[in-house]
Amino acid sequence: EQVESPHANDALPGKEKEKKLPQVKVRPRPEKGKSLWSRLKNKEKLPQVKVRPRPEKGKSLWSWLKNKIFRREGRQICSEHVKHQIFHREGRQICSGHVEHQTRPINEVRNRYMVSSNEANHLDAYSEIRLVIGDGECFYRSFIFSYLEQVIDRQDTDEEHRLLHVVERMSVQHANLGWNSEFSRTSRAFEELIEKVMRWKGTESTSSCRKEELLQFFSTYEKTQDIFAFLRLLVAIHICSHSEEYVPHIPEVDEGNCSLEVWCFEQVIPARVDADHVMLVALATALEVPLRTESFQQGYARDIYTGPGFPRPNVTLLYTGNHYNIIYPRAPSAESSSHQASKREDPADQSSSHQASQREEPAGQS
Repeated sequence: EQVESPHANDALPGKEKEKKLPQVKVRPRPEKGKSLWSRLKNKEKLPQVKVRPRPEKGKSLWSWLKNKIFRREGRQICSEHVKHQIFHREGRQICSGHVEHQTRPINEVRNRYMVSSNEANHLDAYSEIRLVIGDGECFYRSFIFSYLEQVIDRQDTDEEHRLLHVVERMSVQHANLGWNSEFSRTSRAFEELIEKVMRWKGTESTSSCRKEELLQFFSTYEKTQDIFAFLRLLVAIHICSHSEEYVPHIPEVDEGNCSLEVWCFEQVIPARVDADHVMLVALATALEVPLRTESFQQGYARDIYTGPGFPRPNVTLLYTGNHYNIIYPRAPSAESSSHQASKREDPADQSSSHQASQREEPAGQS
């Protein structure tokens, strides 16, 4: 290229104006110096670099290869503590990470939680366990799923209508407390869930299909967070509406460090706050759903609430020290069934005596 100044002729005297300026060769800039934006403007093709996927940190190469093989078939590996989903080859969801789709044999408990045979002997009365994600909502999730799982197999809709009446009753108690809360919105979400259950039962579908619908509902926080928020509000409303029963068993309130309402708004209503024995008693009593817990530490079952004395779905949970899972009692034998029938001849005395004993110590840790 020739570089020539426009003022060169004026600056040079006489004969020198006729002289030609020297030619200067300008070396083109190397490609390396070009910016990415400049190269994109000039529509230059950028080199394509193939990056070999690296195994996830903390996982062996064999584990990574297994995951890759499963993904080629349309499957993903599932963990109870990670939000995940497993799919059929066609892409249909068969398992959620919040409530495990498949139940497991109860004998897996010993290895999973590394407990001795003596500590788990009392679990021989149960056949299966269903794992639930541990996220601070495990009690509320396990409780309501286990209950609805049994309701969905009943031919009638008595339980659904009873629950809707409970919501109406709790709405009145909420109004009496004068709280500015999310009760109206969350209670409507709970009512919609109960109405869904009735619709699922109204269609000509099998029990497994209805259960699949229930598992699908409990697979995401988007659908369940309002359900858990309602159950937490239900617990708080019941505790504050029956303060004389619960205050003596809440040390912070009984010693005057805070009011019962403040305690509920700090320890019960917020999401992801673990439930203790007080919350278990309050929820089971408010909904009138029989609740029984098993524990490794105690080595025996604890009846949280025995119910009104007539047949109703029973929720049975396994408490592992900081987490709740669902466990399923073995089907009773014919001899055991006749014994249970004889025990139900006078349920009023049994229920009242148990309720009296529960009021003596509803705050102990399960």
